[in-house]
Amino acid sequence: MVFLLTITSTQTGMCDRAAMVSCAYELQHYVTAAANVEIIQVQMLCPPAISRSGKWSLEDLDRITCFQGVVTEESAVVYRTSQGVYKIGDLDLRKKKTSRVWFSKKRLENHQPRMSEPAHKSTAHQMYAPLYLKPASVLRANSQ
Repeated sequence: MVFLLTITSTQTGMCDRAAMVSCAYELQHYVTAAANVEIIQVQMLCPPAISRSGKWSLEDLDRITCFQGVVTEESAVVYRTSQGVYKIGDLDLRKKKTSRVWFSKKRLENHQPRMSEPAHKSTAHQMYAPLYLKPASVLRANSQ
């Protein structure tokens, strides 16, 4: 699954910006680790194979829950969106299981953005809350 996050920079006030994350683990990490952004909305990009609609759809994400079987090694992840509920995995949800919520709108509403030291004012374009940005020293060393 791919997720589209609508974000606002807490340092510049720039709004209607977006971040894309490629899986539920990365979404969970972004929500907890991204600095200097307020996450306004999270949407899930649903491929036709998941939505069974014959086309791609962008749906507001309500909740992601992971289920693990108690007796079996099977698991399942359930994605609840504004337009449907999608299950990926082999676990029969009628059987005894444990669950863990990975994402919910409620948690997002209660989330306080993590702030870092104010960045110097720059006229150059910059990324907001980059999680995988390499330090300039590493980039200079690799270019020589």
